[in-house]
Amino acid sequence: MDESKRQVADNPHLVKNLNTGIISNTDHDGYKAAVARKKRNKEIKHLRQEVCDLKERIIKLEAVVYSDK
Repeated sequence: MDESKRQVADNPHLVKNLNTGIISNTDHDGYKAAVARKKRNKEIKHLRQEVCDLKERIIKLEAVVYSDK
């Protein structure tokens, strides 16, 4: 590590740039896991919304079917 950067105490994956004060995470696997987790959560949220939309459509269809009887 060069002189302008220092490891953050008690965290081997964080490095602080002494010139800018910016703290960077060097854990690339952890970053990839976080991106994958965010994508999976977005997909789950989308699927939940689709299920809710389908439930609403079924309720409307039932109302139409049963109102004709």
